[in-house]
Amino acid sequence: MSTVERIEVFRFRFSLAKPFTIALGSVSEVEEIIVRVVDDAGCEGWGEGSPSRRILAATADTIICALDVLAPLILGEDPRRLGHLVDRMDQALEGNSPAKAALDIALHDLVGRIHGEPVWRLLGGCRAEPVETDFTVSIDAPEAMAAEAKRLVGEGFRTIKVKVGEDPVRDVERVRRIREAVGEEVALRIDANQGWTRAEAVWALSRMAELDIEFVEQPVAAWDIEGLAWVRRRSPVPLMADESVHSPQDAWQVIHAGAVDYVNIKLMKAGGLRRACEIAAICRAAGVPNMIGGMVESNLSATAAVHFAMAERNVIFRDLDLGTEPEAQLIAEGGSHIVAGRQELHDPEAPGLGIVTIRRERLGEPAAVYER
Repeated sequence: MSTVERIEVFRFRFSLAKPFTIALGSVSEVEEIIVRVVDDAGCEGWGEGSPSRRILAATADTIICALDVLAPLILGEDPRRLGHLVDRMDQALEGNSPAKAALDIALHDLVGRIHGEPVWRLLGGCRAEPVETDFTVSIDAPEAMAAEAKRLVGEGFRTIKVKVGEDPVRDVERVRRIREAVGEEVALRIDANQGWTRAEAVWALSRMAELDIEFVEQPVAAWDIEGLAWVRRRSPVPLMADESVHSPQDAWQVIHAGAVDYVNIKLMKAGGLRRACEIAAICRAAGVPNMIGGMVESNLSATAAVHFAMAERNVIFRDLDLGTEPEAQLIAEGGSHIVAGRQELHDPEAPGLGIVTIRRERLGEPAAVYER
């Protein structure tokens, strides 16, 4: 039997090469919370919590405060009882999904190492081969976004995700410029991040449809499920929910309302891999495909998302351009990486998340330590 003996919490800061701008705001510096879970045999697992004030109602400080409640619940427990431990966290604290995600991911990594199996196989083992991913172009001047999209296609990406939602007229111009720059063979999908009203969404999508758009993410406010359904009934472009779906219950709600064609799953919204699998199960049963995406994260949680993408057959879209910034490379050896528009694991058979080396010098001293 394995038991959790020690949990360490670290702050991990990095800057982006250029600001990442969406309809909800702009980010240039990031502080992630990294968790290390160690069992009585000295086996370790690593996880990450990524804060977002606007989407997750979380900061680095609130994640650490939540871990003060959640981490003691894990100490002394058998990490292999993943369902039990995730339930305990939800029973102890409402919300705080990034803190739960950090522990959930670390526990999955630890359990994979204990059993000598990769996480993708523990989760269901759909595939071991690389998965194609899009790459996101954030909001900028139309000509700058078109140039960025063209550069990404030159690097091997066959799908471009375009951030919009700032102004519907300018957004149409942005997408038009990008389509002209990348040609007809490249798939385009757009993400409004709640930036439009219902009427603006229908107006913009009616004009973007001729540009062959794969789908639109979250065109209206997250709380406006009726609005999502209203837009979907009038839109020539399929609709994906993102910020509207954090939990399995949320997934059921948007599907029951007839508001979506697709649902975007993010580990930070769901609270980790366990709940992400439950969201996917609900969507699969309803015939609603999924995308796996992420926030602005390091390559640690990016690796966890890649394992999920490989495990879950209902995930047919991948938005996994995570942890690609040089400063976001917390995993020094192992994990996942992008090659010619595909996310792949360095070693698909490596146990856990496949992490060989973490850049410990980037973490410094723990912000908190919990021991039995």
